[in-house]
Amino acid sequence: MKLSTDKGTPRVLHPRENLFATGALGSNGAEVVIDSDGCASVMVDLRGTFSGTFEVAGTVDGTNWIPIPVRAINVATVGYVASITGTTAGVWIGGCLGYRQVRVRCTAYTSGAATAYLTTSLAPDNAPQTMTTTTLATAVGAAGAAVTLTIASPGAGLRHYLTYLSINRFATALLTAAAAPVTVTTTNLPGSMAFSFPAEAAAQGTIDRWREDFAFPVASSAQGTATTIVCPATTTVIWRVSAGYFVAP
Repeated sequence: MKLSTDKGTPRVLHPRENLFATGALGSNGAEVVIDSDGCASVMVDLRGTFSGTFEVAGTVDGTNWIPIPVRAINVATVGYVASITGTTAGVWIGGCLGYRQVRVRCTAYTSGAATAYLTTSLAPDNAPQTMTTTTLATAVGAAGAAVTLTIASPGAGLRHYLTYLSINRFATALLTAAAAPVTVTTTNLPGSMAFSFPAEAAAQGTIDRWREDFAFPVASSAQGTATTIVCPATTTVIWRVSAGYFVAP
């Protein structure tokens, strides 16, 4: 433990604050390891000419390694990824709270060599609480056909966070009243979220809109799993369903 001063005021520096490690990742299985005990976040900077896949992971016991999702902060990719893939140099950040050590490891080598720079910090990576819509998905069907919007699995350790959901029901011909509502169902959303549409009579060309902008994003129930919104086959109805979301741990 040591002291630092800022404008004459003593400040205690945590012994694990802003640790640093570097090394070359030029073969399959090559890795760089850094201590992270007591730290909350890890930053990975990859430089050089390379092509491959790199996994960031943490360990509690020094033997078993758990993948850490990371997000890019200065490249085109938006949101979290389960691994860093491709040829683009950049900087990624993720949460490492609770891990004794963190490593970045080449899991699929193609060519070249990436120079990895790692630093761990007391500052947390709290992006899941502040991120906004980064991805849009939509699906539309034909008259009388069922429609399923499938949001593909985001990868290991990641889940979907829905920011809004829009479901439109369009009448291609006169709709007659029925005794039971039309139910739109979902998978991998809390409580098997479902939505009921009225079954009243409606003129041809009528559109019934339902939209929810979630004040707090709705997290999918399971990590690494696809999320679906399922509109049932309904006579003389065209369904369109759209969703906005981001991916995070």
